[in-house]
Amino acid sequence: MRKHITTITTAVLAVTLLAGCSGGGSGDGSGAAATDTAATKTAQAAPSQTKKEACDQLEDALRSFVSEQMSTSAPADPKSRAEVVDGFTDRIDAALPKVGNAEVKTDFEAFTKAAKGYADALESSGSTTSDAVTAAEAEVQRSLTAISADCPAK
Repeated sequence: MRKHITTITTAVLAVTLLAGCSGGGSGDGSGAAATDTAATKTAQAAPSQTKKEACDQLEDALRSFVSEQMSTSAPADPKSRAEVVDGFTDRIDAALPKVGNAEVKTDFEAFTKAAKGYADALESSGSTTSDAVTAAEAEVQRSLTAISADCPAK
């Protein structure tokens, strides 16, 4: 039987990995793949989808990233952690042009914006516990609430 991991589980796992763990890790950000933003901007409009179809599509796009990151805990260094978060949001940004469900797409866009804010706060503060990082983490959690409604864990 195919193991089914929903998008919300993937997103929560990644956020937990990045925000909830502070020990060890390689810290080199090598698991983050660069995306071709020009290609994503020129992608044609995606066909209409159900929420489940959109969630499944995003799950497929994120599964490889999460499995790459599972081998280590989140880097303790804020800059390295920010690089991992940026790699995660790059994967979502690359997948979103192909998502045809407007609600799921909008909620994941809000999530990536919040996650990028978290990465920026990590980089600018140089700390994983600063007020800016704590506020950014709260925004990520709020955005995950909307995703959870779209893509409930099963």
